[in-house]
Amino acid sequence: MTEGPIIAVGVDETESSRRALAWAAREAVRRGGTLHVITAWNWDPTDGTPLSSADPQSLFSAAEQTQREAIAEIVDPMPDRPPVTREVARCTPAEALAGASEQAALVVVGTHGRGPVRAFLLGSVSLSVIKRSTCPVVVVPPEAPPSTSHATPLTASY
Repeated sequence: MTEGPIIAVGVDETESSRRALAWAAREAVRRGGTLHVITAWNWDPTDGTPLSSADPQSLFSAAEQTQREAIAEIVDPMPDRPPVTREVARCTPAEALAGASEQAALVVVGTHGRGPVRAFLLGSVSLSVIKRSTCPVVVVPPEAPPSTSHATPLTASY
């Protein structure tokens, strides 16, 4: 059973998805809602990747483990923790998140920090989710690298 609005978030093994999970968890608390954590996996034995030799049950188990670890690392230590529901879906991440958008008040995704040209050429989960979602989407940007500028910050006088 869910409480309040549903905040759906996609989680995989990347740091960008951990940032998205942390942001979504805080937003679920702020809104008095439920955090719905989604991890997608797909198995195509003909695609020629190393994962194509793995069996579907192993891939499902790996996705489930990735999700459990992310929740344990990010959500469980929070002082104010939202209710959490979990989903491990056998489809692409974009399909899973677009599907979740039908019940969610908000969908949250990370970004792998690709430049705009490369993301356009390769396609992007976040771009696909934005196009297909039936609710608002938040794309959590990568953490900004420390500034190497030695410029003096601007100040205003009132």
